[in-house]
Amino acid sequence: MKPSVPVHLWIALPVGGQTLVGYRDFYTFQFKGIRFAEEPERFTYSSTFTNATGTNSALTPALECLQSPNNGSTDCLFLNIWTSNLPSSQQPAKQNLKPVMVYIYGGGFATGSASNPTNDGGNQASRGDVVVVDIAYRLNTLGFLALDDGVHNGNYWISDLISGLEWVQKYISAFGGDPEKVMIYGESAGAQSVQALLASPKALGLFRNAILQSNYLQPYVPLAQAFNQTTKSILKATGCASSSDQLACLQAYNATALINLQPNFNYPVIDGTYLLSSYINLNASAAGKVSSRVPVISVTNRDEGGVLIPLPSSSNYTAAIYALAASQTHGTPNATALLALSAAFPLGTGPTLNNTALNQLFNTTVRISTDSGFHCSDEYTALAAAQTGVWPHVWYGEFNRTYQEPGYNMNNVCQAPVTPSHPYGDPELEYFKCHAGDLPMTFGTFAFTGYPERDENDIPYSQLIVDYWTSFARTMDPNPDVGFLKARGYWSTINQIAVSGAWETLNVTRPEQMELQWNSAMRPLPDAVQCGLLGQPLDYLL
Repeated sequence: MKPSVPVHLWIALPVGGQTLVGYRDFYTFQFKGIRFAEEPERFTYSSTFTNATGTNSALTPALECLQSPNNGSTDCLFLNIWTSNLPSSQQPAKQNLKPVMVYIYGGGFATGSASNPTNDGGNQASRGDVVVVDIAYRLNTLGFLALDDGVHNGNYWISDLISGLEWVQKYISAFGGDPEKVMIYGESAGAQSVQALLASPKALGLFRNAILQSNYLQPYVPLAQAFNQTTKSILKATGCASSSDQLACLQAYNATALINLQPNFNYPVIDGTYLLSSYINLNASAAGKVSSRVPVISVTNRDEGGVLIPLPSSSNYTAAIYALAASQTHGTPNATALLALSAAFPLGTGPTLNNTALNQLFNTTVRISTDSGFHCSDEYTALAAAQTGVWPHVWYGEFNRTYQEPGYNMNNVCQAPVTPSHPYGDPELEYFKCHAGDLPMTFGTFAFTGYPERDENDIPYSQLIVDYWTSFARTMDPNPDVGFLKARGYWSTINQIAVSGAWETLNVTRPEQMELQWNSAMRPLPDAVQCGLLGQPLDYLL
């Protein structure tokens, strides 16, 4: 056992038939690299690992799931746990167990890690009195490739997530967590995974509420279509197309070479077992039978596309619209249709680029990309789920204050503007609130990961968001109980909630969202006209 922390901080914890050795830091008990499923044979479905014995190290994270160019391992189905309270026995009193938050990372189903420092669960667990779990899942072609043999039907990634959730049900009480109070949450592809779990009959009963952060529009593809449009090309590229046993050929192919092929297979399919239709079934008759009937929070960032689409190469509106339409794969009409909508997407003003004309045009293309890929579908999904009661309570929000990771800022426009009084950026000024910029605030990790405070509100704002998220885990309502806050001295959140008011549930006849920033407020959904013209009206599913 190789220690990564001093021995005097080690903690030995009986979990089922094994003893896990984790450690204690200033905030929480941490157990990392816990196996929840054995490595499945390639292109087969995982199952929960329940036969662990002996003493096993949980001091360091496991390798991430294999991803391009050659990072991680195919043996990667491990999870990490943060908890502020360990029970004194393996049969803890029910009333002492804490709610559980299970996080699913993003990365376009091609990259990502349960051990990314940004999604470290220590602050959420400590401040929110919860247990936090990060689960790994297979990525890219290894997690999704579907054959046409009726057996190897893709969607291996969701079987990994379900195996992890089943492990949580069986063992989380040993860490002080309540298996009857599990909340799932995820960002980007993690949010797509959360929605897939909400839609999957195989996940029924494994969680009681969910948060979707930046859920991207991606309908599930019919199996035959996926085989024809992607698998055939992979079979050809690997030389397995002419093999008498295509499965065996693909299983023998070098894993690293396989995930670096173009095209790769990184999207969910309608397999008839895990996913039954092209989109989550929001009919009232499906609730609790096909799809999960649970409360949901759905949030986006104001300018998701600011880090996802390239800057315009010229200030020509028509050329930029054609380039945008060509780069989008879901939800965006063709260029001719977009040009006809120019009145709804005028040249915008906002965060400054070097060239004013390019700045105006980029504002416009970011708005189109953000609406077509995120805002419209997230809004019409939330409204339909609220209307039918499939999600009995829905809260909708939009981040208008974010902190972009320096390594994920393609266009260098997602950071707050630097001023003489704010050398790290002034978040009270206008800037693009881009995809993934919510994560350091959601987890309370921007200081932990080395990002400086930009102003005096960064820390209390992050605390506010953590308090919303952990309140939802504890009570299934994001509005924190004032008594809970007072008992812990969380006065900045108490004072801020007094200013912003309650985060109200989504009202179908008068839809509003919480604008998540310092001095938050409920405001009408801003995209109704644009979404209608993009062919994604807010009553699309009603």
